[in-house]
Amino acid sequence: MKHCQIITSTTFASQDIFEKILEETFNLTKVSIQLLIKNKFINESNSDLAIKINRYFQKGKVLPDQIIIELIKEKLPKIENGILIQGYPRTKKQLNLLTELLKKHGFEIDRLWILELQNLDKLISEYENENLTNQIIEKFKLTINQNRKIEKLIGNSKITSKINFDYPINWKTEKIKAEIMAMHNTG
Repeated sequence: MKHCQIITSTTFASQDIFEKILEETFNLTKVSIQLLIKNKFINESNSDLAIKINRYFQKGKVLPDQIIIELIKEKLPKIENGILIQGYPRTKKQLNLLTELLKKHGFEIDRLWILELQNLDKLISEYENENLTNQIIEKFKLTINQNRKIEKLIGNSKITSKINFDYPINWKTEKIKAEIMAMHNTG
């Protein structure tokens, strides 16, 4: 079985450096739903799937799970190593669809990485607008709840790794890699 790792984070958590280290350390190919959609429009704008996606966007609707799964399905045969999926799945239905798809293509979810900002108060202190501050707090709470839901959906503490960090993140690449390896080796 090929490896599949999932990464999710709280709002205001820049996960780019973590993703890059995970890709390099575990020989993973990153799959971002946003990039899959963008590339579909850039490279195959006249395809049936791109046209379907465009219809949903024009109506201001969220893409159905089946379309997202179709985007991932198109990408999987091109991946010979492991895969890193960014911010997906978020629901039990999405997890079931994804797990089934991955299994058909020889992948298995073997790690969930959760990045969580610990000192929201420091971030908020940079803003003087109370309305904006309240919006930040609400968005932060929403993403914390989403992370807890995906952690519960995965339901395997042995493959779940939570990395807590402070704002602004000022870790060196070596420290991040050491933290990732320590968590991976204990899981």
